[in-house]
Amino acid sequence: MLEQVREHGTTFLQARLEKVDVSAGRVEAVRLREGGREIRISTPSLVNAAGPFLPHVARMMGIELPISHELHIKIAFRDPLRVVARDAPLLIWTDPTKLPWSPEEAATIARSEETRPLLDEFPSGVHARPEGGPDSDVVLVLWTYDVRPVQPVFPFAVDPHYPEIAFRGLAVMIPGLSAYFGRLPKPVVDGGYYTKTRENRPLIGPLPVKGGYLIGALSGYGIMASCAAGELLAAHLTGSPLPSYAPAFALDRYQDPEYRKLLEKWEDTGQL
Repeated sequence: MLEQVREHGTTFLQARLEKVDVSAGRVEAVRLREGGREIRISTPSLVNAAGPFLPHVARMMGIELPISHELHIKIAFRDPLRVVARDAPLLIWTDPTKLPWSPEEAATIARSEETRPLLDEFPSGVHARPEGGPDSDVVLVLWTYDVRPVQPVFPFAVDPHYPEIAFRGLAVMIPGLSAYFGRLPKPVVDGGYYTKTRENRPLIGPLPVKGGYLIGALSGYGIMASCAAGELLAAHLTGSPLPSYAPAFALDRYQDPEYRKLLEKWEDTGQL
């Protein structure tokens, strides 16, 4: 896709967006910073696709967005004992659980106020899958047990206990992983933010400022939904006929009294 848009004459510029010029309720230009140089680009259209920084860019146009952010971390570890089968599917544990500690470990953990929460019950949701082909021994583990909203920052801080919490949580589902207790394979830790709306539907479509558009809040399903989301946004931009489901993702859905009533009864968001 990247090569195709280049073939159609698209110019790519890596710079920091510092300001959006809005006049008479419509987008006029963007101001970028590239090193010490300011660049002003006149444009009648601006797509806010800033991921976790969607609200930051929207505020440049005087718009507040109804979204929040969760930090989602994952670990990758090597499994030389092949406890996790290489042809295993995505594995998800849907029950709350307590981490498996030996009596000695539990006694040590209980002595410190900082570590004592490690003995509490954790929510459901630890999930894992093998990564790579049959010759690989890498396993990915994800468990967002802390879903408190946060403000996005880079680089982000990671709880130093997270790798062992995630690993031991997975061991509840796959007891054979207990063979690594006390000598946990050195993990690679990374992650990012889930940017989401209250009901976990994305925002795709026009903004209240004429010429402004939005695509984001795709939560944890961005890769799966990105092509369809981009197609819907393109229809808005080009004035093409919109599919019947377009209003379900528009920002102005929150102005609909019937939709707001629906939100009050919304229970399952499908969030993993």
